[in-house]
Amino acid sequence: MSGIRLFFIILISVLGAHAYAQDEPQSLSFAGHQWRIAAKSAAMETHLGREALALGGGRLWLDDIDFADGVIEFDVAYAEMPGFIGPIWRARDDDHFEEIYFRAHLNKKPDAVQYTPVENGNSAWQIFSDENAIGPLTQKFGSWNHVKLVVEGDKADFHFNTEAPALHIPDLKTSNKSGSIGLRTSGRGGIVAYFSNFSVRPLRDGEGVVGEAKEAPALPDGLITRWTVSSVFPESMVDEALTLPKKTTDGLAWTPLEVETNGIANISKITEQLENNDSTVFIRANIDAKKKIMKELRFGYSDRVRIYLNGKRVYAGDAGWTVRDYRFLGTVGFFDSVGLDLKKGDNELLVAVSETFGGWAWAGVIEDQTGIEIKH
Repeated sequence: MSGIRLFFIILISVLGAHAYAQDEPQSLSFAGHQWRIAAKSAAMETHLGREALALGGGRLWLDDIDFADGVIEFDVAYAEMPGFIGPIWRARDDDHFEEIYFRAHLNKKPDAVQYTPVENGNSAWQIFSDENAIGPLTQKFGSWNHVKLVVEGDKADFHFNTEAPALHIPDLKTSNKSGSIGLRTSGRGGIVAYFSNFSVRPLRDGEGVVGEAKEAPALPDGLITRWTVSSVFPESMVDEALTLPKKTTDGLAWTPLEVETNGIANISKITEQLENNDSTVFIRANIDAKKKIMKELRFGYSDRVRIYLNGKRVYAGDAGWTVRDYRFLGTVGFFDSVGLDLKKGDNELLVAVSETFGGWAWAGVIEDQTGIEIKH
């Protein structure tokens, strides 16, 4: 094939794809607002006797509202099949927002509803998994469910066919004080959700959050509350490395990161992933030991980890979603431990943490810190 002919084939293909994209609707009118479409399908249809928004495979954004405190309310109908449906609020942009979704395939299960922040485009549901972020719901299929979200300050109540909150979020995790709102429907089976009676409004006099926080697990003694995190690099750099060359960290930028209220550091707060899901950072701490001594490091992570002490790998593991069996969620806790054989003087702890999706996380505890000092 000649170079000229190949050029024109590529040109026609690009122009055709561009023309198709231009033909696709970029927005639609729903509930008195113009919404931006970021989904596979979004259209107004008649469903169960109502005019409704049929949304599938993505999100719909209402960009012209700056929502801080207030109420988002709607009815929604959908089938019982793998799916994630719910509201978004205080969106700074398409990659930074608060989100709640209910799982259409987990009716009445303990995690039928999930709250998560989204930072740098990455959800954190594996990081926030206690009863202040998940809960059961009784969902109706083939009929309308009523959803009401009440947001006040750094708290929110989520009502689902209930007067009392089905889930209370006592601490919204992003730093966003206001932003746009959105709706989400996604799932492997191509689920479509139908939204009707949508409204958004400020809080009325005397109205606000009424739910109460559930008791959270106690933080462990010896929790390390501040880490130093490197800039992102390809996981292939440490994939098979049993020892780290001395120049491994040359050229990396470092940023301090405080842990969340549950003791877990959400790495996505300060960095975004590489495009090919080959994203890794180093977590660093220096441990000054008064003498040669062994200490236990208890830790949690997501998704993959390689722990190096003074350049030598002492642990490697994979705790990603379903990697151990089909029921394995990969939620983060202090479930693993390793012995740190510390030399007298300065010891460098480097932890390579790699992410695919669901929560880029690291947490560490050295309960007995006698004879050592942890530096950052």
